[in-house]
Amino acid sequence: MPGTVPDETLPKPPRPELRRDPITGEWVILAAGRGSRPHAPVPSVPSPETERQQLQQCPLCPGREELTPPEICAKRSGGGRDCPGWSVRTLPNKFPILASGALQASAGRISSAGRRPALGRSEVIVDTPVHGKAPWEIGAPQVREMLGMYRERILALKKEGRTSYVHIIRNHGRGAASSLQHPHSQLFGLPFIPPAIDAELDGFAAAGPAAGCILCQMIKEVEEKGDLVVMAAENFVVFCPFASRLPYEIWIVPRTHQTKFEECGQLDELAELFTEVMLRLQQRLDDPPFNYWIHTYPLRDESRPYHWHIEVLPRLTTPGGLELGAGVWVNVVAPEQAAAALR
Repeated sequence: MPGTVPDETLPKPPRPELRRDPITGEWVILAAGRGSRPHAPVPSVPSPETERQQLQQCPLCPGREELTPPEICAKRSGGGRDCPGWSVRTLPNKFPILASGALQASAGRISSAGRRPALGRSEVIVDTPVHGKAPWEIGAPQVREMLGMYRERILALKKEGRTSYVHIIRNHGRGAASSLQHPHSQLFGLPFIPPAIDAELDGFAAAGPAAGCILCQMIKEVEEKGDLVVMAAENFVVFCPFASRLPYEIWIVPRTHQTKFEECGQLDELAELFTEVMLRLQQRLDDPPFNYWIHTYPLRDESRPYHWHIEVLPRLTTPGGLELGAGVWVNVVAPEQAAAALR
C-alpha cells in the first residue's frame, strides 16, 4: 500500500531466548520484542478526595487501635497495649486466609476426599505508623524495625511448634493486590511447606554436597561477571537473577552461607541495602506496584540444604495463560538490561 513502511526498515526485536533457573530447573522465556505489544489500561489512581477519605477511615493509623483486633505484639515507646506510641505493630488478620486454633492430631490428617481444616496463622504487620509512606521513604531505621519484627514473629511461631513454614510478604500498590493504603506486610503461618519452597529445597539438595551451595555458586558467578549485579555490600549482594520471571526482578542474598532468615545477624546492613533497593525502584521505575517475600528455611525438617534470600518482583506486566496455565514465565526485559537500569 502507498505510504506503508517496508518491513525491512523496521528494527527487529531481539531473538527470544530460553533460560533455565539453576535452582528449580524451571524455564523462563526472555522475549524483549513483546514489550512493545498493546497493553490493557493501567488501573486509575485514586483521586485526592478518595485518598483523604481513606486516611480518615484507616484502621491501621495510630490512635485507631480500637478498630483492629487486639495486637499480638508491638515495638512501642513506653508501656501499654493497643495504644499509640508504636513503631511497628503485629495484628491478627481481620480477614484471615487461615483459621487460628490449636492443631489437633485429627485436624492434621487428610481425608479420603483430600480435605483438612485450613489451620494456621494470618497476621498483619503494620510496617510504620505513618499513613501512605513506606518504611524506606522514612529511612533505614524504620526498615530495621520492620525486619526485626519479621524475625521476631518467625522465632515466636517456631517456639510455638505448630507451624511448618512462615511466609512473609508485602504487596505494594493496587497492581500488586494491596488492599489498604497504609504500609503493611502480611505473615502466613502455613501447616505445610509450600510448593515453591519445596522445589527450591529439592534444587539445593540435587546439587549434592560435593558441589556446595548452589546459591553461593550463583553469587560468585554473578559477581565475577558483574552484568547482573545491582549493588553489593559487605554481607549482601543484590542482583537480577539469570532466569528472571518478570521485568526488573531482584534478589537480595546474604553473601556468606545462611540457611535461615531468623538467624541473620546483619539486619542493620540489610536495612540500609533494602532501603536503597526500594528507593531505586521507586525513583527509576516511577514507583511501580511490586510484591516481595522472604524465602527461608521451614520451621521443621532440618535435613536439606538451603540459602535464604528476599525476592522482589515489580508488576509491570500481567501474567497470561502461558504463565498461569503452563507455569512458564515470559519476561520482556532481559535481566542484564534491568540490572544496568537499577545500578
